[in-house]
Amino acid sequence: MAIRTKIALAMAVLLPVAVAVIGFVTVQVVSDKLTGQVEDELVQVTNADNLQRWLTEVQVGELGGRPLPPGPSSEYAFMLYDDGGELQLYQQSGTVADYDPLPSIEAAPASGEFQNVQSTDDSMTYRVYAADFRHRDTGDTYTFAVAAPLTEVEEATGTLTRTALVTGLAVSVIGIAAAWIIARRGLRSVDRMVADAETVAAGDLAHRITPAEERTEMGRLSLALNRMVARLTAAIAERDRQHRRLRQFVADAGHELRTPLTAIGGYVQLYQSGAAAQGEKLDRAMERIGAENARLAGLVDDLSTLSRLDQEVGGDRELVDLSRLARDAVDDAEVADPSHPVELHADGEVAAVANEGQLRQVLVNLLSNARVHTPAGTRIDVTVAADGPWAVLRVADHGPGIPDDHRRKVFDRFYRADPSRSRATGGSGLGLSIVASIVAGHGGEVDLSSKEGEGTAFEVRIPKAEFES
Repeated sequence: MAIRTKIALAMAVLLPVAVAVIGFVTVQVVSDKLTGQVEDELVQVTNADNLQRWLTEVQVGELGGRPLPPGPSSEYAFMLYDDGGELQLYQQSGTVADYDPLPSIEAAPASGEFQNVQSTDDSMTYRVYAADFRHRDTGDTYTFAVAAPLTEVEEATGTLTRTALVTGLAVSVIGIAAAWIIARRGLRSVDRMVADAETVAAGDLAHRITPAEERTEMGRLSLALNRMVARLTAAIAERDRQHRRLRQFVADAGHELRTPLTAIGGYVQLYQSGAAAQGEKLDRAMERIGAENARLAGLVDDLSTLSRLDQEVGGDRELVDLSRLARDAVDDAEVADPSHPVELHADGEVAAVANEGQLRQVLVNLLSNARVHTPAGTRIDVTVAADGPWAVLRVADHGPGIPDDHRRKVFDRFYRADPSRSRATGGSGLGLSIVASIVAGHGGEVDLSSKEGEGTAFEVRIPKAEFES
């Protein structure tokens, strides 16, 4: 059932009930109030002072021929009962004589209490109050009762009841109609959100839900749905990027693996065809097969390293002195390629809790990248420093630098600035990807700064080890 229908049905039930309760209470209160006014007048007529005056000025035997002393109102019926409860005198006062029939009271009513008494033909209701008194001369006890008709009270309450019924019906109809209209207008934003959500579900991820007033529940819901759609869109976009990267990775890996495998296969076919006889040609073929096999093994090792880093980055951790680690890497680099002088700048001991083997690979890859992409004789500077909570490793060269359009991609897997993929311009294109993965696994970051003609610098930041003083 639709919400607007539920609201209308709820109003159709609650409004009549509420109006009925309010009407009943109102009629009852008004009836009690008017009846109370009648009772006050009855008490005034039958109070002790009046009874004493009647007792003094009027002989009981003469009551039938003389009117009783008037009270505050002239519309009463007066009844006198002896101590046995027998009616002795019945007298009308003022316009009460116009009321017909008269109250039917055969026995004396209880003294000091109010009661309703029907007329002789049950067409009218009287309110009766009685009081006992003793005759001063005879000492006899009498009950004096006064009755007032409730016709005006009944007419007033009847009119009020009919008014309440008509008003309640009108209020119920108007309330139900208003509830339906308000619910329909209030839920119009929900209808718009449903339409917008269906548009998004149909594939239009750029579409957004029309926001309602932010202070309302619908407004907050629309904003929350928009945030959800934005996050889903970002997640889908990221998934697509990952799929593209995976496809590119597979294609690049296939290309990289195909090159040494093709070379090895070619030399094998050359040997099998007899073109590489014993001697210098065969030795050259075996040498090239060995070189391509080494390249293939290195590529497989890099792929294995990346896969392992993706699954469990960081490995075992220990306290590592980065200055010592950098010094070892610099010594190894100078031995591997004396044509590139390497200088170390270290600010004393800088320690970090890290995987020593992985950090050593970071330095080896950065130094190898600097040697490969700079001409012989280019100086390379390695710096170890502490910067607040960070331990900093910086490898900078003074080579030709990296063009602007390549800087954002150097950390992508298998990416090389040279599209020809010549072996002379680098390895498999996985070195910097491995660096980025290792640094990220240690909770750090790696930054690249480069200017064409001025050189390139890679700066690695990882959390520094803190020692308690």
